[in-house]
Amino acid sequence: MNNTDTINLLKETDKGVQMSILSFDQLLEKVSEPSLKMLLTESRDDHKRLKNEVENLLTALGSSKDEPPMMAKTMAWMETNIKMGMEYNDRVIADIITKGCDMGSRNLQKYINQYDTCDLSAENTAKKLIQLEEDLSEALKVYL
Repeated sequence: MNNTDTINLLKETDKGVQMSILSFDQLLEKVSEPSLKMLLTESRDDHKRLKNEVENLLTALGSSKDEPPMMAKTMAWMETNIKMGMEYNDRVIADIITKGCDMGSRNLQKYINQYDTCDLSAENTAKKLIQLEEDLSEALKVYL
């Protein structure tokens, strides 16, 4: 086990889960379809549970979490508001979240490959986030 790789992967996982929660919080209030709202609320809750798990692992390793870069948060906010400004409906929300899930999953897989000497618990935690994102993306297809 490489403690540095383990901490780095957990920090990237934490940033990813924080960005997901930020997106849910930004978009949930705009959803009109009750079933979509319930799906996104449940997914946000799953992401929050995973966020707590990641933070506990980081604390156990004597590390703290990092915030997602301000530029990433700003760009996500801008993209969401531009798309929502052009067309305001649940299909657009599902599309925004699906694209975010895809991007997040791909980025996190790259980090798993990059930090290849990390502890198995860190890799499994990152894979949990990838699975959450892939499951949500699949569930959102009916709303696209």
